[in-house]
Amino acid sequence: MPSGSTTENNAYRRGTVLGLTVAEVFILLLFLVLIALLALVRDWEVERGEAQHEQEALQAWQGVLEEFRKPEDVVALRLLKEEAERTSQRQRERADALQEVLEKSKDGVAAAVEEALSQAETAREAARQAEHELHMLRTKGINPPCWYRKVPTDAGATREKPHYTFNIAVFDEHMIVLPASTPTGGASDDSNATYRDEARRLNLDGLPYNQPLSNRAFRDRFARVEREGRSATVRSYPCIFWARVWDRTSPSAKNRWQSAHDETIEALFGTYRVRDDPWPGED
Repeated sequence: MPSGSTTENNAYRRGTVLGLTVAEVFILLLFLVLIALLALVRDWEVERGEAQHEQEALQAWQGVLEEFRKPEDVVALRLLKEEAERTSQRQRERADALQEVLEKSKDGVAAAVEEALSQAETAREAARQAEHELHMLRTKGINPPCWYRKVPTDAGATREKPHYTFNIAVFDEHMIVLPASTPTGGASDDSNATYRDEARRLNLDGLPYNQPLSNRAFRDRFARVEREGRSATVRSYPCIFWARVWDRTSPSAKNRWQSAHDETIEALFGTYRVRDDPWPGED
């Protein structure tokens, strides 16, 4: 369908940056950081070699000093030796400073690599979740039923027809909820649990049946069931439970009926308005 295709294309575009996935962007950044680190290591090796060369030169000067006996030669050589020592000290200080920068760079690169890997894994998980949600949207549609049975369509495929979990009647001053019969079997294509197992886990027997309920009381007591469905704890995807609804209001209270149905009941459940079948709560 066009809308599904647009949603999938938008999701795909959100998962890429300039034609690259988030994971590829982080790998590219990591590669650039490693190149910079190799350049620092190379400079450090050069500086260390120069310092070693200066040290060897000092040792050579020490031997030369021993060979000279003239005071003026000794003084000149001593001055040269002192200058060489100062140069060597500067080289050692530069090498130490470079070593410190290198150590800090290693720590920074390690942290950057760890952060990049973490974000790449997060991006992969988000992509998997988005792919799952798109698959559910294509196969299940929007607000699929939590409890259903598969029925054939005219096109030769199948669709999911909801099982009704509740019977609800709206009166002038209150509403009444009765339980519908729990279907046999289960959603075999999504869970190994039966519908009866799920009803026990959701504690559907503990709901206030056959009691006058205001709109607020209805929302407070039955919102838990709606949350269980939409939070993907019943199915592996968000779903809604369904109810059959009867209009038992008087002719002068149709605004009350419309408000209760549209704003209260449909806010929690999918609904089917019953017109011909009698309300099961009739004496």
